[in-house]
Amino acid sequence: MIQKITIYIFLLLASSSFGQQNIRFSDSLIVSVLTCGTGDELYSQFGHSAFRIQDHINHIDIVYNYGVFDFSKPNFYTNFVKGKLYYKLGYNSYYNFIRQYEYENRSVFEQTLNLTSDQREKLVAFLQNNAKPENATYQYTFFYNNCATKIRDVLETVFPEQITFHNFLKTNYTQRDLINNNVPHNSWSNVGINLALGSVIDKKATPRDYQFLPEYIAKSFEHASINKKSLVQKEQLLLAKKEVAAQFSIGSPYVIFTLIGMLILAITYFDAKKEKRSGYLDFILHFITGFLGVAVLLLWFATYHAETKNNLNILWAVAPNFVIAFMMLKKKLAKWLLHYYTFLLVLLVILIVVWVLKIEVFAYAMIPFFIALFVRCLYVHKHLRTQHKG
Repeated sequence: MIQKITIYIFLLLASSSFGQQNIRFSDSLIVSVLTCGTGDELYSQFGHSAFRIQDHINHIDIVYNYGVFDFSKPNFYTNFVKGKLYYKLGYNSYYNFIRQYEYENRSVFEQTLNLTSDQREKLVAFLQNNAKPENATYQYTFFYNNCATKIRDVLETVFPEQITFHNFLKTNYTQRDLINNNVPHNSWSNVGINLALGSVIDKKATPRDYQFLPEYIAKSFEHASINKKSLVQKEQLLLAKKEVAAQFSIGSPYVIFTLIGMLILAITYFDAKKEKRSGYLDFILHFITGFLGVAVLLLWFATYHAETKNNLNILWAVAPNFVIAFMMLKKKLAKWLLHYYTFLLVLLVILIVVWVLKIEVFAYAMIPFFIALFVRCLYVHKHLRTQHKG
């Protein structure tokens, strides 16, 4: 890990030291779009897009990249948490760029754009001007203004009403589907993403919505035209990803949530046998689900993230549970908690309906936990009825 961080910092410093060259290019100027494959870390699991500018006569090979954090903005970390993210256009040498992706074992695919000499110079002039400190920063959004969509937007800005995207899609994915296709279900990244993002991303994605992913920007360019001629002149794989065998992990979400679910069911079974209630278990369940419920509500109402709105994870991560947790440590529970548990059971039934109808899709790895949570709520509800009957 330390070696990986050291190499990454070295490449970052090498990149930042590269100077932009505002010069006249020769007729050998080539403009292409680079599509970088996915990596193992969360930040890299959706790929990356960039422009590559080559001029062999002048020995120039530059990559313009819209995926650079702008640390110069005030209150950077506070704004980052709130979702007011600022990125900027950076540039570095192709050599440093490709070395980083080689180290991270990520593929790099190149599409040479089918542009005239005047069009190439016009596009490069736009990038050089956009990379100036006073112009480089933009407000990032995950789905609509990121490193991939900026590639499309730049082309549409430089060549207004000249580019046509032809629909090639044969799928009807939602934006959540597109995320889940890139982040393995059996990963903590997937669990975290599906917990944080709301039902606003469960609508059917339009062809343009697909383009928040670099792979679909590349596919869209492959089927696009500029002034009625193909937008892409040539395609080639610059760097292939070396296949690595998947490894089983005892700490994977499917394993952990299955074990947690089995433990909850086992304790509930022995409680039923002894006609008692393990208060410590109910405290833990209420405390954790309540804490997560508060976090979901904060993401929904206290941040600028459009993707975290209307989050129906509140059907199981119920914020009031955070307070109720401390009541569950008492041996004799208040009678009104019977109605509260009826409410919790209704919410869990609604969760099933919401999931089946795909109003919102939840993390598949959490299914064992949801089953155990429902059974536990059902048992505590029955225990309360017995405790307060008559």
